[in-house]
Amino acid sequence: MAGIPAASHGCQAAFPPDLAKVGEMRQTAGAFLRRCRVSEPVAAVVVLAVSELVTNAVIHGEGEVVLRITVAVDVVRVSVTDHHPAPAVLKEAGPDGESGRGIRLVDAISDAWESSGEETWCEFRYARAAG
Repeated sequence: MAGIPAASHGCQAAFPPDLAKVGEMRQTAGAFLRRCRVSEPVAAVVVLAVSELVTNAVIHGEGEVVLRITVAVDVVRVSVTDHHPAPAVLKEAGPDGESGRGIRLVDAISDAWESSGEETWCEFRYARAAG
């Protein structure tokens, strides 16, 4: 089987807001991306975004957190929802600040991102491996 089929593939996980779930979601994302044959460099960046968005939802969100990852021919989309109505925003963290860098990091590593309040998503475009 060469690369990702033309159809998209997705996975979804819903869980209570618990920081212990962040590592579990990183592992779940990594396993799913490997199964979809996403290259390791792309997968590593996507897993980093999963970590940041899930952490943000657990700390700042409300209620159940839902992680969705969709892999298509040339794009990986990560979506995290919770029940908090305020959108995620870019912040300037001070040099000694312990938080406030997650969305800025997602902005720096993704090709696109947006937050509507309950949903924050990002996308990563990549070239499909020949095979």
